[in-house]
Amino acid sequence: MAVYRPFRLEDREVATRLITDVYREALNRDVSKYVREELARFLSEFDRSRDLFLVAEEAGTLVGTVIIDHSNPSEGVCNMSFLAVITDHRGKGHGRELVNQGLEFARLAGYKSVELTVTPEFDFAMKMYERMGFKQVDTYLWQGSNVMTMERWL
Repeated sequence: MAVYRPFRLEDREVATRLITDVYREALNRDVSKYVREELARFLSEFDRSRDLFLVAEEAGTLVGTVIIDHSNPSEGVCNMSFLAVITDHRGKGHGRELVNQGLEFARLAGYKSVELTVTPEFDFAMKMYERMGFKQVDTYLWQGSNVMTMERWL
């Protein structure tokens, strides 16, 4: 049975490794520098009323993460990022629950919509986002990959 709880500072190394491993597996390239820098930026700007770092924990082990981040420049819009669930825990509803709790936090924090980016390598996540009401609003090229921006109104 999973527990969904706020990130604690002592989770930092394990959460960083979890996210890095999930992204490396899907993208087939080293993303550790990017993950470390983005998490450092997020944690340095963290505002409890506008940001959320949620983890899924099962039997004392972190198995998933998601972030709601206030850094989107558009009024009333937040970013959802670093949705990551380790491979052997996928298909158990952890990703869906992390997204649902992130969306609820965003709604209660007063955001009007949530944006996220996803690449075709994360097709399993993209399908879930679409089932959860996210719509593609933009596509751009980043480091050789097509990146889709998806949005969900709250």
